[in-house]
Amino acid sequence: MKLFHSRLTKRYVIIVLVVILFVLTSLFTVAVYVMNASVRSQMEYRDELLTKTLGAQIETVLQHAIADMRQVSPVLETIENTSKSTYQKEIEKIISQDLLYLFIEIYQENDQSLRIPNVPLAGSAPINAVLERLSWSKTSYISNLIELPDGRKTIVIAYPSTNEQGDYAGAVIAYLNLSILSDHLQKFAIGQEGMNALVDRNGTIVAHTNKDYIGKSIQNHKVGLNLEKERYGLWNGNIFEEQMVVAYRPLLLGNISLIAGEPIKQALTPARPVTDLLIKGFIMVFIIALGLAVFSASRVVRPVMALINQVQDYKEGKRKAFHIVHTNDEIEDLSLVLSEMATELREKERSMFYILESIPYCVITTDQDGRIMTFNKGAEELMLYNREEVLGKSIFDLPIKHNIHEFVLLKTLKEGKSFEEVESYIIDKQKQTHDVRIYTSLFKGEQNEYIGSLLVIRDVSERKKLEEFLRQSERLASLGQLTAGIAHEIKNPLSIIQVAAETIRLQIDDRLEDKEIIDELTDDILVSSERMNKLLTNFLKLTKDDVHNDVSFTDLISVTDEILTLLRKKFSEQDVKVTTDYKTNRAVVKGNRHKLSQMLLNVLLNGLQAMKNGGAIQVTIRGEADFWQLSVSDTGEGIPEDKLKWIFNPFYSTKPEGTGLGLSIAHEITVQHSGKVWAESIINKGTTIYFQLPKGE
Repeated sequence: MKLFHSRLTKRYVIIVLVVILFVLTSLFTVAVYVMNASVRSQMEYRDELLTKTLGAQIETVLQHAIADMRQVSPVLETIENTSKSTYQKEIEKIISQDLLYLFIEIYQENDQSLRIPNVPLAGSAPINAVLERLSWSKTSYISNLIELPDGRKTIVIAYPSTNEQGDYAGAVIAYLNLSILSDHLQKFAIGQEGMNALVDRNGTIVAHTNKDYIGKSIQNHKVGLNLEKERYGLWNGNIFEEQMVVAYRPLLLGNISLIAGEPIKQALTPARPVTDLLIKGFIMVFIIALGLAVFSASRVVRPVMALINQVQDYKEGKRKAFHIVHTNDEIEDLSLVLSEMATELREKERSMFYILESIPYCVITTDQDGRIMTFNKGAEELMLYNREEVLGKSIFDLPIKHNIHEFVLLKTLKEGKSFEEVESYIIDKQKQTHDVRIYTSLFKGEQNEYIGSLLVIRDVSERKKLEEFLRQSERLASLGQLTAGIAHEIKNPLSIIQVAAETIRLQIDDRLEDKEIIDELTDDILVSSERMNKLLTNFLKLTKDDVHNDVSFTDLISVTDEILTLLRKKFSEQDVKVTTDYKTNRAVVKGNRHKLSQMLLNVLLNGLQAMKNGGAIQVTIRGEADFWQLSVSDTGEGIPEDKLKWIFNPFYSTKPEGTGLGLSIAHEITVQHSGKVWAESIINKGTTIYFQLPKGE
């Protein structure tokens, strides 16, 4: 019985059954399709034949009615009171012989003079358009559906009367009984559910085997649209709330169209016994095939199961070699190949182990869920965990990060994105923090699907310390050289100023009256002061460009987009999401585009330094009365309130690695553009820098 619990057996049997089901279903579908196609073909032939036959019948009925009106029409001009009763009897005779007429009206010069029988109506029938047509066409006419004042629906057959000069003199109007006309259609219906219908030129049903449809419209139906264009043909689909095959054609007389057909379910009724017989036969074939499939599966699957059990034991480490399965076929060859592969695999595993152990970096591999599969010697030395402690566990459960969202590997597994040279940190087992650079990538299987990930971590703590020491030394050396140069250059003019000032004071005290000496000393003071002023001016120009060198009208939105594009890689590396909120399409200011770019760049870089573990930056530009306001908000650590007022001072920084020049330069550029800048901050929530710049005309 274990054989029937085998997935291979189930798969083999399922495949065989699927093939058999597919074949039987295909045969059944083809047989039913051919049978239904034959039935539909017969339906279409019957419907077309019926429309021709019934159309001729309807045309005969209408032609007979027109002939009756023609018979009455010539005497219309000579009707007088003496002959009116005779004329009325003639019409009553016509009505009594044919139940198709509701009543007949006589019009002389478009004024009603006689109605037979004289049925009372609450008003006049809406036939003014019919009378107007007769007055100029002078030919018979069959109207569209009209509604009488008492609510009855009908169509009229009108025939004109002319005098001896051929002028229009009046008309005979016959109102048809649509119920009788529908009964006539019912006689020719195909089967009990067959359908015949007459449609006027507006697509309104004037007669139907189901009288409830009289007055309804099919003007927007495909059949109605084709009849409106005086086309004829076949329709297979939903009409009159049923799936039907119908034939339709316009009649030559009176612009009346005929639709004839039958429901598909009625036409397919004779085919149902054949369909049932096919189903029973296919079920019997399926049962027989099922038995054969189980029998053949037992003969094929047993040796395969024996080989699978060996593979399972090898996977679990219970065996190191394969026993040959003697079947004298491909399964025996497979067992030989597996034995050779097992030997080669053991050798490759040994080589891979030694390679991983010799790599001086931390190397970790995981499956697609983040469970650790390999953990080399470098990983043990960096994280201080033994591989037995972590193998099989999720790397996200290890306390090597402050929270799970800081794992670069998590983004790799979720987004399928590789990372290189990502600067981060690692906390080892003894809670010591190490600065590291991380590399991540994904493993792909034979079907190009992701089956795991590779994580390489390089400890750069000592290197970071050396780099920081070098940068600090360079800053101190540059600052020392700059200070010495400034002190040396300012010392001499200051000495001259001091001596000149002391001499003036002595001379004034002695009431010196020689004005030339005072002028000479004063000139020395002015020249030396000017020299010192130029020296300081040149020093300032050395650290920042003059904003008036390249002034033009610049769009703040364009500058912002340019800088954000420039920093996009840095945003991605630090996992910073950037959003923009522009309340206007253009924000033009007059100034130096390079300096404005430097201003925004310094603020964005300052925000990035405050969000080393990721976050969000929002840039907003909106217009006020006379100025544009640009704000840059980050979600960093924030700045204490007592330090906020100093952040725009040169060389002041809240970060150990900062120079304190970024925000001071941004402040100076803003002032040069006649604007102002300020900051707002909340601890652990973030900081916002606001700029106000005058609008450019």
